[in-house]
Amino acid sequence: MSRIFFALTFAVTLIFAENCAAADIWVEHWDSENIDVYAMDDTITSGTSDTGSYFKVTTKFVRNGQLLEVVNWSFSKFHDDMWRYETSKMDGQHTTVVIPRNPLFEFCMDKLGRSYKIVDMWYY
Repeated sequence: MSRIFFALTFAVTLIFAENCAAADIWVEHWDSENIDVYAMDDTITSGTSDTGSYFKVTTKFVRNGQLLEVVNWSFSKFHDDMWRYETSKMDGQHTTVVIPRNPLFEFCMDKLGRSYKIVDMWYY
């Protein structure tokens, strides 16, 4: 009897574990560097602070099926200002404005259920 219970518990656990699995989602290919960018969807986090909104995501850079590096991205928006980003590859002294059409930014915003608009050359 305990073996049947264990087998059923194990089967149910496998079914639910498969549905909860994390995924690396391909979001973009950089032709100039022959790099595919994958978003690790289970790393997307977001929040708000006194200064505005933010979200973070970890990506994998892959060339010809080989992992080149893992890069952390932080996107932030100071109240009514445009969206900006910083990566773990940057020196930490500044942020850069996100320029439309940025597939990683749009994927994360869609995944988070957040809205954005493009005005001129910027995301708001």
